[in-house]
Amino acid sequence: MAAAALIKKKPHPTEADVDEAMSLVICRCGTYTRIREAIMAAAGMATTTTGGR
Repeated sequence: MAAAALIKKKPHPTEADVDEAMSLVICRCGTYTRIREAIMAAAGMATTTTGGR
Protein backbone atom coordinates (compact mmCIF):
# COMPACT_ATOMS: atom_id res chain seq x y z
CA MET A 1 0.00 0.00 0.00
CA ALA A 2 2.82 2.42 0.83
CA ALA A 3 4.55 1.61 -2.46
CA ALA A 4 1.35 2.17 -4.45
CA ALA A 5 0.78 5.49 -2.68
CA LEU A 6 4.35 6.56 -3.45
CA ILE A 7 4.00 5.72 -7.15
CA LYS A 8 0.67 7.54 -7.33
CA LYS A 9 2.16 10.64 -5.67
CA LYS A 10 5.50 10.48 -7.47
CA PRO A 11 5.36 8.43 -10.71
CA HIS A 12 9.15 8.54 -11.14
CA PRO A 13 10.51 8.01 -7.62
CA THR A 14 14.21 7.96 -6.88
CA GLU A 15 15.72 5.23 -4.74
CA ALA A 16 15.87 7.78 -1.92
CA ASP A 17 12.12 8.41 -2.32
CA VAL A 18 11.48 4.66 -2.10
CA ASP A 19 13.70 4.32 0.96
CA GLU A 20 11.92 7.18 2.71
CA ALA A 21 8.43 5.91 1.85
CA MET A 22 9.21 2.39 3.00
CA SER A 23 11.35 3.27 6.03
CA LEU A 24 8.57 2.68 8.55
CA VAL A 25 7.09 -0.31 6.76
CA ILE A 26 9.92 -2.74 6.07
CA CYS A 27 12.91 -3.89 8.05
CA ARG A 28 16.32 -3.48 6.46
CA CYS A 29 16.81 -7.21 5.91
CA GLY A 30 18.58 -8.93 3.05
CA THR A 31 15.56 -8.63 0.76
CA TYR A 32 15.28 -4.85 1.05
CA THR A 33 17.28 -4.34 -2.14
CA ARG A 34 14.94 -6.63 -4.05
CA ILE A 35 11.91 -4.82 -2.65
CA ARG A 36 13.35 -1.46 -3.75
CA GLU A 37 14.04 -2.87 -7.23
CA ALA A 38 10.48 -4.22 -7.44
CA ILE A 39 9.02 -0.84 -6.51
CA MET A 40 11.20 0.91 -9.09
CA ALA A 41 10.12 -1.65 -11.71
CA ALA A 42 6.47 -1.18 -10.76
CA ALA A 43 6.88 2.59 -11.14
CA GLY A 44 8.19 2.02 -14.65
CA MET A 45 5.27 -0.25 -15.45
CA ALA A 46 2.79 2.23 -13.98
CA THR A 47 4.02 5.05 -16.19
CA THR A 48 3.98 2.76 -19.21
CA THR A 49 0.43 1.54 -18.65
CA THR A 50 -0.94 4.99 -17.85
CA GLY A 51 0.71 6.74 -20.73
CA GLY A 52 3.16 8.55 -18.46
CA ARG A 53 0.54 10.30 -16.36
